[in-house]
Amino acid sequence: MNKAIRRHILITLLICGLLMAGCAAEETDPVLVDPTGFVTYSHPTGVFSLSMPPDWILSDTSDAYALDVSFSLPDTSLPVLNVYVVSSSALGTNASPDALTTFENTTDVVTSFDGLVSLYQSDFYRLTNEVYKEIGREIQPDGSLRVAFLIDSAYGTSQHNDFFQVAGQYFVAVRTRLPADPAQQRTLSRAINTLSFNLTTGWASTVAHPDESSPRDLVGFANLNHWAGSNGGFVVVGQVINHAPEPLEFVRVNVQLYDPFGELLIEQDNFVSSDLIMPGEYAPFSIVFSDGLPPDTVRYDLEASARYADYATQTFYGPENFAVTSEAGFDENGLLVVSGQVRNEGNLTANLVKVIVTIFDEDQRVAGTDTTLVDVQQLAPGETSGFDVRFFELGGAPNTFLVSVQGIIAD
Repeated sequence: MNKAIRRHILITLLICGLLMAGCAAEETDPVLVDPTGFVTYSHPTGVFSLSMPPDWILSDTSDAYALDVSFSLPDTSLPVLNVYVVSSSALGTNASPDALTTFENTTDVVTSFDGLVSLYQSDFYRLTNEVYKEIGREIQPDGSLRVAFLIDSAYGTSQHNDFFQVAGQYFVAVRTRLPADPAQQRTLSRAINTLSFNLTTGWASTVAHPDESSPRDLVGFANLNHWAGSNGGFVVVGQVINHAPEPLEFVRVNVQLYDPFGELLIEQDNFVSSDLIMPGEYAPFSIVFSDGLPPDTVRYDLEASARYADYATQTFYGPENFAVTSEAGFDENGLLVVSGQVRNEGNLTANLVKVIVTIFDEDQRVAGTDTTLVDVQQLAPGETSGFDVRFFELGGAPNTFLVSVQGIIAD
């Protein structure tokens, strides 16, 4: 099957925290709220609004099916608050088949508040490489349901509160990732308490035909980061995640830079490091604009394209066939070095064995990624080879790292 799929996401650059009016839709420019110093954000549809600090960074990935807006602190790309709105009657229609098997039929879902919550959770927390741990749920004074939970991953544990409610014809999910700073937690709480809805706008979810359902869940982005390089270039890094039910190959990421008027300034693309990405797996990417940001750049779009795997599955020799030992340290020049040994534990000979290294900062953002071939390019079963990866520039202080190995089955 060679069906192509695409995933699109809009990311607002840090500069938009300083030029918020230039990044928001023209009809919804924030208005100062005195005396708090907050600004009021209203979604272009008019469905919801809230007040927030003026330096928070906004990312709107809404589509015809759902409104989806995230808000991040100025020093991190990880959202602390996300507002998700979908018509209650439409929530079950774009859900994954696995989610729907929880209920006897879709009618049970859309007529039950608990069903809507469960359906939403099954769609948004399918975490293959992470562990979701619910620690409590409680009805709030306004009638909403608060669900407290932890997410354990290779990068650490994060604490979350999700708030669910039905507002008129809408099902609303407010996702929060609790910051470590108590002052930032109080600010987050104040922002949540200003959230309000306008139920007379007429907006409703567009329900896609089952054969034309939105590909928004097939390829996603995670742990994004960007920075200006020491040589004047502009770097965008992160990971893609395969939400599709089948392996993907030829996964390409395209980055487009825009001015305040929505005009495309320049674009750049590159393939991800992995030849094949299994369902639920992550793969890093790095896009470099060698000449830096063009003048007036205020935002960038990320777009991922891929196809269901045909070619790669025939020769792919995956990570499960390799045992890896690795260590990280700084050399005499202050460069971060990740090195180690790779052993072929499978029963086939592997060619072109490559090591993919991803560096994360303390906020779980990708701070760098690189790929290298092992020293010995053909590894028979039981054979071992070394590798060495040097990072000449990072987008943040390194905190943790991941090493993945893959190869091609020898003829």
